[in-house]
Amino acid sequence: MCFPRSIRRGCGWLVLFLCWFSRVEAKVQFDVFPGFDNSVRAGTWYPVTIEVFNDGPSFDAVVELSGGRFGGTTVRVPVELPTNTRKRFSIPLFASSQTVVAVDGRLLDSKGRVQDERQGQQVGLLAWDVPLLAALPGSFSGVPTYPETERVAREQWKLRVARLQAEIFPDNSISLEGLNSLYLNSARALELKEPQVAALLNWVRTGGQLIVAVDQANDVSTTPWLRDVLPATLGGQTNVRLGTELHRWVTQGDWSPRFAFRSPRANTRSGDVYRNLAPDLSVDVTDTPLLQLRSPRGTVLKTASGAPWLVADAWGRGQVVLLGFNPEREPLKSWRLRPWFWAKLTAVPEAFLESTSLDFRGGRGVDVVFGAMVDTEQIRKLPIGALLLLLLVYLAVIGPIDQWWLKKINRPMLTWITFPIYVLLFSGLIYFIGYKLRAGQTEWNELQVVDVLPTADENRALLRGRTYGGLYSPANETYRLITPVAMAAMRGESKNLYGGSPDPGRLDITQEAQRVVADAYVPVWTSTMNVADWAEEEEAPMVGRALGGKRFEVVNRTSKTLGPVWLVVENQSVRIAELRAGATKEVDLSEGEDFRASLQQQQQQIGAAVSFRDQAFASGNRQPVSDWAGATVMASFPADLNSSPSDGQGYVWPPGLDLSETLARGDALCLAWMPDTGVLPPQNQFEAPRSRRGALLRLAIPSRP
Repeated sequence: MCFPRSIRRGCGWLVLFLCWFSRVEAKVQFDVFPGFDNSVRAGTWYPVTIEVFNDGPSFDAVVELSGGRFGGTTVRVPVELPTNTRKRFSIPLFASSQTVVAVDGRLLDSKGRVQDERQGQQVGLLAWDVPLLAALPGSFSGVPTYPETERVAREQWKLRVARLQAEIFPDNSISLEGLNSLYLNSARALELKEPQVAALLNWVRTGGQLIVAVDQANDVSTTPWLRDVLPATLGGQTNVRLGTELHRWVTQGDWSPRFAFRSPRANTRSGDVYRNLAPDLSVDVTDTPLLQLRSPRGTVLKTASGAPWLVADAWGRGQVVLLGFNPEREPLKSWRLRPWFWAKLTAVPEAFLESTSLDFRGGRGVDVVFGAMVDTEQIRKLPIGALLLLLLVYLAVIGPIDQWWLKKINRPMLTWITFPIYVLLFSGLIYFIGYKLRAGQTEWNELQVVDVLPTADENRALLRGRTYGGLYSPANETYRLITPVAMAAMRGESKNLYGGSPDPGRLDITQEAQRVVADAYVPVWTSTMNVADWAEEEEAPMVGRALGGKRFEVVNRTSKTLGPVWLVVENQSVRIAELRAGATKEVDLSEGEDFRASLQQQQQQIGAAVSFRDQAFASGNRQPVSDWAGATVMASFPADLNSSPSDGQGYVWPPGLDLSETLARGDALCLAWMPDTGVLPPQNQFEAPRSRRGALLRLAIPSRP
């Protein structure tokens, strides 16, 4: 059948209209979820989860994020968006302020046009020394809680518990480092995908505390990774009266978690805040279902009948805690002391549980210590006396001297000509002085601090590294930096948590599938420092083992000579000049020297170098940190750099950097310096006539053979 031409034309226009209408109606849904349930800790990494749904035509998009008001760091992630697809992923950002954190997110197409955006999403901010607990509970009402105290002076000091969802759980262990503890119900473990599980286990290995409650024994038997990580096997279920035992433990029991980061306020703990808690008799008159915990390892807490109700064991530098009961079910769900139980289990400092005023604990980021080490020595600073003399000469020339000689030649009207000449001459003089003081060659200095965390396979280890890169530029230039690790993140220097003093440069970061690429803009005659945090499982570069007593053995598995090497236990240390490639060394620490006293000189040099770097003008001779090895070892104990424990102007540091907890629990430390090299290839993708590299390997050795 042949339709009239007018009908065919009308149908064509109708088809075109419908296609155009469907294209107009097709929208992109773009959502940004910052933080752990909208909470982050200052001075740490946190995840930003992105969810994009595209029901329109396919296109290549770029997600662009920036965090905080200060600094100039932008993170971009390329993503393909086919028609009718939903993609969800997380990106690590760094909380560089202790006052406010706001996340800006934009969705761009391949031509840079904005498709959607979410601007100024503020996040609930906690002080850097306030512990943060996250939870993946079996039910909404099963989220742990903390005791309610009187209204605190600052919102940043208020204890919080972040409720997470399995579908938006981060898949990058760097993002999780803002957490101290994580509660996991076994029912939720089934929902975690493989990348999320890998991130979770890496986080525990680097110092987190994982608390597991079993909802059904079948949850563990059908989840191999959870079965392997638990410190005990599961048996049958019995009913016991737990009220008296739990009350005794909360009010009087001793509990010392192994996980690495502990608030500096923890040393004020006395137990008084728990001792006067009244018992809740309703729990002791009702049976509690208790799973049998067989073949327990590590710390075991038992009931009066001898049945374990909690088992905890080390997992790397962290800890896994297994509860024999489900705290989300009755009678423990209604237990009045349940918030205090969670506070005790997660080692909340008592200062946050008492109705007392807390002192402000800000300070400089420990980044400034590493910044003083990798900073260029080409820049010299003008003494304040010379600046004042130059100012006086300038004022004298444009004032009385100009007036005197113009009056002498009887040409006072020439001041309209002489004054601009003076300005030009002194401007040229200032430029010449600046050139002489600050001009130099392109310089790249790189320092890597790498924690070696053994896995089940003794030949392999999780390497948790921090790369500090100092870059000096003789011109206004942009430089390419690459961190060739899939699980990595980059940021600028965190100088303090007061929310100011950002670096003068700008850092544009692109998170690719197997690496992180950054373009660092550095203004002329200035230097800046950038930090890359990364984690990767590789062949173990070194292995250590206890031989009994204070005798230890360490093996260098790298192809390079290490040295110097420190072996430390308690506060005794032995310093080895060098450890050749493939060599094994046995060390007896029973007659070692005082470790911290041996580093006293390094502490003084670090303080002088940081002070000189902070000054705009010189007030004395520069004292650069020439001994990178000793200074990096000293910086591994940042609490020792503070003048006193109550010094609010001291240093603050990210979780996992301080090794004091490792020594406090009795383990030994092997600190090995890798001169003129590193674990990863150099970050710089440009020629640097001046360059220096080095890396410190940090290995914790269990004190038991």
